[in-house]
Amino acid sequence: MRVVVTHIWGSGTVVSRAIDTTENNSGIQWDELTARALADPPPYRPVPRGAICHIQVNDQVVMVAERDLEGPLLELVAAVLEQAEAENPAGTTQAQ
Repeated sequence: MRVVVTHIWGSGTVVSRAIDTTENNSGIQWDELTARALADPPPYRPVPRGAICHIQVNDQVVMVAERDLEGPLLELVAAVLEQAEAENPAGTTQAQ
């Protein structure tokens, strides 16, 4: 399973991290975590100049305003960011 988390900040800065869970030996139960996170995502309620988070798990996409990022969805985002950083300390950051 491929999980991609992209933060788009109000300033226009874009930070993206991706992991392939089939190659991941972190001990995280990715199937369970993604299922919980995607089961009931919050409505998309962006605010002007507010950050948003784009989460893609295989072909499923969830977009959420950062202020609404909580619970299992926040856990998934944090796990992806942490694991991607551990695998590649230089990261895949893109600034625009």
